[in-house]
Amino acid sequence: MKKTLTIWAILCMLFSIGKVNGQAMSWTSIENLKDSLRSNPKPIMVFIHTDWCKYCKMQENITFQKPKVASSLSTNFYCIKINAESKEELVFLGRKYKPGKSGDYHTLAKMLGSKNGRLLFPTTVFFAPLSQSFERLQGLQTAKDLERFIIKNGMEFK
Repeated sequence: MKKTLTIWAILCMLFSIGKVNGQAMSWTSIENLKDSLRSNPKPIMVFIHTDWCKYCKMQENITFQKPKVASSLSTNFYCIKINAESKEELVFLGRKYKPGKSGDYHTLAKMLGSKNGRLLFPTTVFFAPLSQSFERLQGLQTAKDLERFIIKNGMEFK
């Protein structure tokens, strides 16, 4: 019995040490985005999700928790999250966006995330405000998917 408890204690310590050493994703609030862009311009990554989407949770809890992904995204982009079912009015780059009507998604989520008229979850949008260029990645993105995207666009993946 003592041996089992000791092994469990060691395992718990190892897992907690791993969490402490890993870099957490740095999320910018949508309210602070305009000021952040003014002081240090860089592209924006928008993670569009819902509370009920299991793939959204997987991307958030697995992909975004990988130290290289978290570090590269946090370094190269302002990362924001948008709940597509939010009932709040949101201001994005100086424009106001209203929540969707009953049974519909938020207008900002639809504007940023819709591809060919469809909004799928999760959707990861990369947006460069100066050039007004968009890149939408619909569906669950793995760490490898995001690594390829970052490298393809000439950014450092560390």
